Amino acid sequence: MRIGPILPSSGDPSRAHMVAVVRAAEDLGYDSLWTPAHTAIPVHFDSRYPYSETGRPGWDAKTPWGDAFLSLTFAAALTDRIRLGPSLIPLTITDPLTLAKQISTLDVYSEGRAELGIGAGWLVEEGWALGHPTDHRLARLEETIEILRLAFSQETFSYDGRFFKVPEVGVNPRPLQGDRLPIWIGGQGQRALQVAARHGCGLMLWWAEPDAVRDYRSRLRDAGGVGPIATAMRLAPSAGRWLELSAAYADAGTDLLILTTYGRGARITEELEEFAAQVIPTIANAGRTGDVAKARA
Repeated sequence: MRIGPILPSSGDPSRAHMVAVVRAAEDLGYDSLWTPAHTAIPVHFDSRYPYSETGRPGWDAKTPWGDAFLSLTFAAALTDRIRLGPSLIPLTITDPLTLAKQISTLDVYSEGRAELGIGAGWLVEEGWALGHPTDHRLARLEETIEILRLAFSQETFSYDGRFFKVPEVGVNPRPLQGDRLPIWIGGQGQRALQVAARHGCGLMLWWAEPDAVRDYRSRLRDAGGVGPIATAMRLAPSAGRWLELSAAYADAGTDLLILTTYGRGARITEELEEFAAQVIPTIANAGRTGDVAKARA
């Protein structure tokens, strides 16, 4: 199971915090670094946040959000090994060609370490504010995947879809990974799962419990999907149970565990350091031997 923390690019972003987390992740043996993305948060919105029981996020229009691709490029410049990806980019804040340009450039600058998490986008009011279409979001997502793979693999291409019409264009440089650059689909509904299955993408969940991950994995395979499964785990609230929970996620078939909700300020890397010491060697050894259950002992 791969393990990577979220970047501190929202809430209280700063150069010092970014440098501390990026260097800690690279030095402590984490696999990857991730960051969510928003551009313009409306003060008032009716869209339901899908990752809390109340339907409201723990942030608002006054919360600082560093740009996802600038944050990841900053991290790329400080690292040599760790993989880098947005988790995720809502299609309502971008378009397929801009997205292809950004992720391809990141892949070139990071020497082939980029991954791309994308979703249909739940905050439709943000799309309205940016002047982007918000209708038929999942169908637009499917066409976006097709356009991305053309851009990743061909020097020039055209596309004639229901929602996107692209004349013969070149979106270069192409990523060093070509069309093998991993694409993750974010979403916890059946339709998002089916999109991931149809296009051979990974499925990126958010704060799903191990039993839910196991269920999603089974449903993804039943739908013909071959991609990996990712989910996020809140680090600070689960202190004292890190090894137990990580082993449970591994047993459930989690391929990527993204760590969120860890320290702030001068202690921003403290929990990441403790987690790495307690969990990463055990989970790595269990993965090599195929006996994840022993990691709970």
